[in-house]
Amino acid sequence: MNNLKIILTDKYGIIILSIFSYIFFKIISKLKYKNKINIKKEIIIILFIIYLLILFSVVTYPVNEYGKNNLNLFQELFRYRIGSNLFIQNIIGNIIMFIPFGMFLNEYFNIKKISLLFITIIYSLSIEIVQIFVGRVFDVDDIILNLLGSFIGWYFSKYAK
Repeated sequence: MNNLKIILTDKYGIIILSIFSYIFFKIISKLKYKNKINIKKEIIIILFIIYLLILFSVVTYPVNEYGKNNLNLFQELFRYRIGSNLFIQNIIGNIIMFIPFGMFLNEYFNIKKISLLFITIIYSLSIEIVQIFVGRVFDVDDIILNLLGSFIGWYFSKYAK
């Protein structure tokens, strides 16, 4: 029981457990419903599961900086000097974190821009709300930056083939 507790609190253990769970349920589905398995799609899904788990770990990691919730559009965007460590971490980081999100949604679901907009807003808003409960702050600019990253990923996936 103690080993299971260690696995569930270790992010790599959670990733491995999630992948094995997914593979287990896929095998059951294949046996029960005689579904064909598309290896490319399955690899994309497994990579997306890993990405979501890492993303969740990053956005819920407690930070020591104290701040307040930001509900003013573009307030945080212009707070940092371009090229500074905080600019790269907070602005560029929020964009880069969501590039795989847009890529996956296009690769797996081939969604339209308007659907990508709504899904990303809902997911990003959910992250910001969770951050309030784990001791971090809500920042509306993060949602905008996540949207930008998601659209970059979607566009790259759609047109860079």
